[in-house]
Amino acid sequence: MKRVLAFLILCTALAVVRIVLMVLAVVLLLALVHAFVTRPRETLVFLGTLALSSLAVAQPLAFIAGAVILASTLAVTGRLRRADR
Repeated sequence: MKRVLAFLILCTALAVVRIVLMVLAVVLLLALVHAFVTRPRETLVFLGTLALSSLAVAQPLAFIAGAVILASTLAVTGRLRRADR
């Protein structure tokens, strides 16, 4: 009987932890939406940095390709902005 009770307590604790993690995920998603509405440029830079850093850990070759594409895009748009002025 004690094992069954311990198992039920463990299941309840795990359910509470799952609910807390789900609430935390929703709050973080809402914070991201709020940040995107108030400061879109900084939020997009943050998301880009987050994506590139995760690529650097998971796929180094994809990170190098992404960094090259990002650098070339910044170089081209920088030159276009200077030509417009």
